[in-house]
Amino acid sequence: MGGDERDLVRRCLAMDERAYRELVRAYQGPVVNLAWRITGSADDAAEVAQETFIRVLRSLSTYDPDRPLRSWIFKIASNLSLDVIRRRKRRPVSFEDLSSEDGPTFDPADPGPGPDEGMRLEWSDERFEALIAELPEYYRAIVHLRYREEMPYDMIAETLDIPLGTVKVRLHRAHEMIRRKLIARGTTS
Repeated sequence: MGGDERDLVRRCLAMDERAYRELVRAYQGPVVNLAWRITGSADDAAEVAQETFIRVLRSLSTYDPDRPLRSWIFKIASNLSLDVIRRRKRRPVSFEDLSSEDGPTFDPADPGPGPDEGMRLEWSDERFEALIAELPEYYRAIVHLRYREEMPYDMIAETLDIPLGTVKVRLHRAHEMIRRKLIARGTTS
């Protein structure tokens, strides 16, 4: 961890409110983005971000300064995001919910054209995000951390608290799922 981060953590532990605001300002955007990519909901992402920073403040004394602060914060955010998904799956949905205006909508996926070759990040953000949104949450998290946050595999494993091999397998499976979706839509060459 860089000297600036060490100083920031030290000041936060000393209950310096300005330091805590600085920490939130530095990581709020990436945390909200990660939570939104995992949960698929702006409201859930905002709640996850808020809870993430509450937990960061409460457990900052347990933080290991030899590890990257960013991955520690992302680990908290990703775990909270996955908890939101788990709670959502347990909540029963009634037919009234499905038919109400506030209920989920069932629009068909956009069958827009795909990339010319493999996983290319030159795709428009909209098409890329639409494909990623169709993946299960644990694949979305890994793809987001790898391609949007540009994290190396070992940092993704640490952030999500899963083995390095699992990161590689899930990323490979996510690539395969995307490839199959593109083939089914007739958008690969």
